Amino acid sequence: TVVIACPDALGLATPTAVAVGTGLGAKHNILIKDAPTLEQVSKIQAVVLDKTGTLTEGKPKVTDVISAHGFTKEEVLRFDAAAEAKSGHPLSKAILEEVVRRKISIPQNVEKFKSISGHGVEAMVEGKQVLVGNMKLMKDRNVDLSLLQSEITKLLDGGKTLMLVAIDGKAAGVVAAADPIKPTAKTAIEKMKELGLEVAMITGDNKKTAEAIGKQLGIERIFAEVLPEEKEKYVKKLQEEGKFVAMVGDGVNDAPALAQSDIGIAIGAGTDVAIETANVVLMKSDPADILRAIRLSKATVRKMKENLVWASVYNILAIPVAAGVLYPKFGITLRPEFSALLMSISSIIVAVNAVLLKRAEKDLITI
Repeated sequence: TVVIACPDALGLATPTAVAVGTGLGAKHNILIKDAPTLEQVSKIQAVVLDKTGTLTEGKPKVTDVISAHGFTKEEVLRFDAAAEAKSGHPLSKAILEEVVRRKISIPQNVEKFKSISGHGVEAMVEGKQVLVGNMKLMKDRNVDLSLLQSEITKLLDGGKTLMLVAIDGKAAGVVAAADPIKPTAKTAIEKMKELGLEVAMITGDNKKTAEAIGKQLGIERIFAEVLPEEKEKYVKKLQEEGKFVAMVGDGVNDAPALAQSDIGIAIGAGTDVAIETANVVLMKSDPADILRAIRLSKATVRKMKENLVWASVYNILAIPVAAGVLYPKFGITLRPEFSALLMSISSIIVAVNAVLLKRAEKDLITI
């Protein structure tokens, strides 16, 4: 009885499935930090996606330059580039690339640079006060945008991200940029919705821009004009609705939201802080890998349950037989060596069943 009841199968039921599951994930550049995370990913009910760098390439390109109040397009770009030269934001890089492409010289006389978190930057350039940022920043500084309003509306409706430029308190112009959506993003979101997941997008962009991008991707729930430090509040809001929430992001500003979420998922091309905070890291920076991670987790949990059921049923049936419950009526007993063999076979079945998870690999990776 003692030999056949040795709980090897029970002890192997979960670890073998976890080992195969994490191995499959690593093979496809999905790094899952621990066994509890692998199990909990299957419980995700809502996914919050940061826009820049997660749904988009994170490499915006300047598409339009509009000028006003007597300023030329070249002047708008010159002062914009000078003011943003010290900023590491992807939009700033896009401006600098455009200036280089157009062979425009950037003013070097830049003083009093100040970054206004979530809104823009300001600086003194060649003795002029230059303000670059979003509409909220311009409104706060009482900059009149009436001459640019129709162009702004048209650009926002096109899903462009805008950088408004004011020089000495006057609206000098607007620079629009577009950040290409990742090729797999739309399909991945459709598949996530098919699994019954609620998908939300969070961004600091203007509401109209965010809604235009959301429409392209099929995302109805949009959190727009969100300041970096506010992202975790929106994750918490979904949690308060009773949902098990995953947050997907790539930047330093995403780290608090990743920590707040039930499952933090970092894009591998992101910052070290985001990667360190997250439970899952997608090394290919592919939105489709979010879906793959969820599928992998569900398949692994299913194997865990199958193994636990088998190991439990085996012990429930085998122990009475080994104890001689069939002997009085049928004369059946189990010798110790046969008990040991059955115990080993049970463990082998559990291990083989876990390895069979690899047979589902094709279904897991096909999007």
